Amino acid sequence: MNANSTDKKYTFPPISSKKYSKMLPDGTALVLEGGGMRGYYSAGVFEGFMEHGIMFPYIVGVSAGAANALTYISGQPMRSRQIVENYAGSPKYVSVRNLFRYGSMFNRDLVFRAIPNKHVFFDFNAFQECPIRFLTGAMDCETGEAVWFDKKELTNQLEITEASCAVPMMAPIVHFKGFKLLDGGIPAPIPIEKSISDGNKFHVIVLTQNKGYTKMPFTQTSLAKFLYRKYPNVVKTLIERHEIYNRQLALCEELEKDGKAIIIRPKEPLQVGRTTRDTKLLLELYDEGHRECNEVIERIINHGNI
Repeated sequence: MNANSTDKKYTFPPISSKKYSKMLPDGTALVLEGGGMRGYYSAGVFEGFMEHGIMFPYIVGVSAGAANALTYISGQPMRSRQIVENYAGSPKYVSVRNLFRYGSMFNRDLVFRAIPNKHVFFDFNAFQECPIRFLTGAMDCETGEAVWFDKKELTNQLEITEASCAVPMMAPIVHFKGFKLLDGGIPAPIPIEKSISDGNKFHVIVLTQNKGYTKMPFTQTSLAKFLYRKYPNVVKTLIERHEIYNRQLALCEELEKDGKAIIIRPKEPLQVGRTTRDTKLLLELYDEGHRECNEVIERIINHGNI
């Protein structure tokens, strides 16, 4: 990509795509949890992957995990950090005001359209040309179950990514290819079971909660029943989500104990929540992810014998 040809089109000079130098072996998967603004921890982890030039043949993610993986797959180092520094701290990016003004806590047009297409260039062509399998999960409102979309189904309008990030009660239902979709992190908060079912044997799992975290039961059942009265399976999955999360987390930890996984996650309880927009805290979280990736990068590389 010739960055100079598009400089004037974007608020910030475009970051050219840097091709990975080492592809990990088939059967090795990258599994990504969501978490809203906590996902900038994962973005920092991806920065470490890009620095070392490694790529996974299979990546599966939901919500913010899937969203931040786009920049990793397109190979644009420091792009996510540029978004944190210049946009993520603004109430235009995420706020209660947005919920009343646009029907979503996250400004969908800013996050999924304006930033990648006008402000901080997202190299969609490099993303599509990367020869890996990338799956984004969303929740089918009719069934309450996860549905998975392949990389080739993603357009530069990022509808699938938007759907995967559409947190119930914080964002509207997204209509795509006949589906009515919400946050993929509800039915598959840590998509390790999807990775296993697709035949992967070794998993690098990026979580956005510290070790010892346990998901507590859903507490807004009455509101959910009112808002999703046409979609009872959405409510059912919301009520069951803590059980799903804790089951999938236990599976990840079991795989790690058996030498079949490496888990990368924050070491201490987070100061960043799903909608935090304190730029300093977000950058610290980003840097923590970057640092903790570097602590295990040799283990990942040695696993792949590259």
